[in-house]
Amino acid sequence: MYDRRVKLDLHSGRRAAFGARAAVARVPVHYWVFVLLLVFTVAMPKAGIGINGTPLTFGYMLLAAFAPVALVGLFRRPDFSAVPTMNLLLGYLPISLFVTYKLLSYGTILSLIVLTTILAVLPLIILLAYAPYLEDFTEDQIGAPIKWCIRIVVIWGLMNFFLYALTKNFIEINYLTINQIDLGAIYSKNNRRGVLMKLVSTYNNGNLLGSCLIMMAPVYLFFEKSRAFIAAFCLAIVLTLSRTAWFGLAAVFSLLILFGRIRLTRPFIWLGVAAAVMVVIIALPYMGWTSDRVVDVNLGGRLVYWSDLSLSLFGARDVRIYEILYASFLQSFGVVGFALALTALGFPLVYGLINLKRLSPLRVSALLGVCAYLLVAFFDAAFIYPPTIAQFLFLSALLYRRGYRGDRVRQAPVPTVPRRGMTLAEAGRRI
Repeated sequence: MYDRRVKLDLHSGRRAAFGARAAVARVPVHYWVFVLLLVFTVAMPKAGIGINGTPLTFGYMLLAAFAPVALVGLFRRPDFSAVPTMNLLLGYLPISLFVTYKLLSYGTILSLIVLTTILAVLPLIILLAYAPYLEDFTEDQIGAPIKWCIRIVVIWGLMNFFLYALTKNFIEINYLTINQIDLGAIYSKNNRRGVLMKLVSTYNNGNLLGSCLIMMAPVYLFFEKSRAFIAAFCLAIVLTLSRTAWFGLAAVFSLLILFGRIRLTRPFIWLGVAAAVMVVIIALPYMGWTSDRVVDVNLGGRLVYWSDLSLSLFGARDVRIYEILYASFLQSFGVVGFALALTALGFPLVYGLINLKRLSPLRVSALLGVCAYLLVAFFDAAFIYPPTIAQFLFLSALLYRRGYRGDRVRQAPVPTVPRRGMTLAEAGRRI
């Protein structure tokens, strides 16, 4: 006898398959550009070449290459994204003009190129050219590449960490997982920890990886549903063997609890905390550390940036950005430049807190990522190194995203047309 329930299941399966094919067909072409940019700014941010000893990453080059096309495409868009443009004009434009003027007067060409790229070029590209396109993608379309990019980072990092611990060797893929000029030099780049090497993955530095993973953590955890990958993600941050990353991990989970994204009643949370503490305790002797070094009141020698700080209105002639970002801003740019820089970086935080009740869960996650980075910047911001500022600007743009444009179009009220003919006055009012 033919089972009617099977028939219904078959029909529903066909409808689901048709819906999946239709969803794939609706993916816009520029979505694949978005995926490509994520691959080279999140999964493999150090992929690239070197020219005269200066690394050029594929991620930054692709951001610049697609920007003109994205800007041209904005002229065909039905609406305008005002908030990221305000962040650009009220925040990054003033500080970039200030820094450019100062470096043209006192700085070097290299420092001018680096800081104008960070404070002017990348904000212009991401906030003005790319941010509006995020509204063309659904949350699932945004989340899938983010999730897989970070999974790649975690898997590659854990594999190489344990491979080095066992064999004193690790795998490098030139031009992809490592920049051309850094081939064979990763261990010597402040990545030693006793007989261990920090987990560096494709970021080639433990502190840089820690800062970026902490920043991306709330958005990644919003999309990630696998407990195994969540555990691996937290383990990877712990094995960066960076006190800044450890502090950042604690800060992220505190923020998630504070904003109601994690319930303390879940046993999985407490098991994770206990496991992280145990990993640190086990790793300490291999790092050559005693327990008193876990909390270093001298901040690993960085406290000198605060103790030697000399306040002035416009800063010292010598412009240098060290690990502690805020002390560097005060020293190099003075009180005026510090206020301008803080306006640029703090704009998404202020915007998010003011509009908190209207934000979707994804936008709240982006807000928490911004907040986490601004906290980590007290210890080790990795500000001038790719891909830090690109990821920070991406989270800012994600926070400013109003939602999926397709939903807004479908929900827009349809204008009613009167059945009788319109008078000239009614036609004029409609025009």
